Parts: sequence; C-alpha cells; structure tokens
Amino acid sequence: ATDKTFVDKLLAQHTSHPKFEKPDFRADAHFSIIHYADKVDYSADQWLMKNMDPLNENVVSILQASTDAFVSSMWKDAEIVGMGAAAAVDTMFGSRTRKGMFRTVGQLYKEQ
Repeated sequence: ATDKTFVDKLLAQHTSHPKFEKPDFRADAHFSIIHYADKVDYSADQWLMKNMDPLNENVVSILQASTDAFVSSMWKDAEIVGMGAAAAVDTMFGSRTRKGMFRTVGQLYKEQ
C-alpha cells in the first residue's frame, strides 16, 4: 500500500458521501472532510507512515517466546522497534541513523 493507493481507495469508496470531497486540481490537499464547523483539507503525504501503529516490543517478545509452535514461528522474524532502536539508512546525503518508531510528535518535528 502507498499513500496514492490509499487516496485512490478513499475516492473510490467515499466520493458519493455528502461529507467527503475531492478538492480541485489546484488544491494542495488530496481530500476534504466536511466537519461540523467547516471543511478540512487533508494531504495524504506520508499518511500511512504517520498513522502506522507499531507493536509494543514487549508484545512481540512474548509472541516470539510462545510455547505454541505456530505462534512463535509467525513472529520469529519480527523486528522489535523501540525507543532505543536505530538503523543506519543510506541517503543521497550520506549515511544517517533512523530512530525508533515510538517517538513523540514533538521529536518528529524537531528532527525535520
């Protein structure tokens, strides 16, 4: 799934809903929702990443250590991403460290 396919699904399923609108081509938004007070435009850029719900590292550890062979085999390759997790990512600007997924909104904006 990508942000574009997410928007495509929204448009396909909700275009006829009276509270859902597709902005015209000049708008920066990908879709709009009419709330009680006013219309709110939404951009789907990085939507899936921002709304990802990673599992708690304790839950993954418990599932990996399950005595049920089927359950433990399903989770044997799962990566645990916690506050201290970091991975090196190569970018066009060189190698940099990507921090874990459990960051606060303030931390995310500070890094930008």
